[in-house]
Amino acid sequence: MTTPEAKPPLFQRLLKRPLLLILVGSLALHLLGGLIFGSWKIFTILTADEAEIEVVPPPPEAIQPQEREYKMKTMRNQRSTAIATQVPIAVDQPSDLNLPNIDIPSPQKNNTAIKARGEVGKIGGGSGLGGGDGRSGFSTLFGNTSPLAGALEGTFIDFKQDRNREAAPDNGWMEAGKDFMRNYNLREFRKYFNAPQKLYATHFYIPLMGADRAPQAYGVEQLVQPSNWVAVYQGKFRSMTGGTFRFVGTADDLLIVGVDGRTALYAGFTESNPSKWKPDDDPRYSPPPVSPYIPKLTEGDWFKLSPGEAKDLSVVIGEIPGGEFACYLFIEQKGVNYEKAPDGRPILPIFKLKELSQSDRNTILSDGYPKRLDGESFGFF
Repeated sequence: MTTPEAKPPLFQRLLKRPLLLILVGSLALHLLGGLIFGSWKIFTILTADEAEIEVVPPPPEAIQPQEREYKMKTMRNQRSTAIATQVPIAVDQPSDLNLPNIDIPSPQKNNTAIKARGEVGKIGGGSGLGGGDGRSGFSTLFGNTSPLAGALEGTFIDFKQDRNREAAPDNGWMEAGKDFMRNYNLREFRKYFNAPQKLYATHFYIPLMGADRAPQAYGVEQLVQPSNWVAVYQGKFRSMTGGTFRFVGTADDLLIVGVDGRTALYAGFTESNPSKWKPDDDPRYSPPPVSPYIPKLTEGDWFKLSPGEAKDLSVVIGEIPGGEFACYLFIEQKGVNYEKAPDGRPILPIFKLKELSQSDRNTILSDGYPKRLDGESFGFF
């Protein structure tokens, strides 16, 4: 009886099967490697510091110099004009509530708001909004808030403030006006405060009123004290018939007319005249009888207009010390035989750029001073 042969050990059997040995060895190595790598990964996660996140802002956009200046002005204006808005409280049935009488103050107006106004009763007449003469915007005696055909564009300038309203300029009207009257370029006033609102005027027969009416008309009465200001109106004019003309007028304080960049008239108080221009003859005719202080009419230099020829025109009005303001501008054509007033003054037509509205006519005729309203309209259309 033979005894069964003992089985060789597992390792010896694997040696006889090399492929199986390789497979078992590879599996053992992978298990060992996975165990080691997994243990290291878990250790690093548990011991790693908390990550910090840094947000890098995008680089600032380049700002051109003109855009930078505009943004700086906008920021300054926002700082100077910002106020809290008051919200009213509405009650559906106030009769059901038994509340004590409480005096609620009216909301204060924004003292620095810049907006155009045309209050007929306060600014001295006009057709108001959408007047019967076909105009749009608000009409004041200093011009309309919307452009009108043939009108001159008016710019209000305050010589007590720089253009950013941050400091008082070194020079005032007398110095700046001297430079302006050399070339009638509005850029000479660029460093002073200019009202954003433009007005468009077609005549310059403005009755006596408080000097604060001009800042009101330009919407800057809360920003500008009513002294040391001028309004410059510029554009073109022409005569369809042609001829030789001169401007005649007076003002409290000043009225200046420039034709093609040359002074044709300075009227008003001589102490407010920054130029060397003087009339050929001393003033001799009485002004409208509205104040004992308004100077006599000044006659300007003669100039020629060919039929239909357009020329540059500048009209400057202003009040320097403050108080009251008025200006009266006429035009005279050489060779025309005008009717005479009792004092010998020729009754001249007022200078106008388009036909007058009924409101304008009523205001102009209200002082009883003889003048003509049927003269030529010199607007360039």
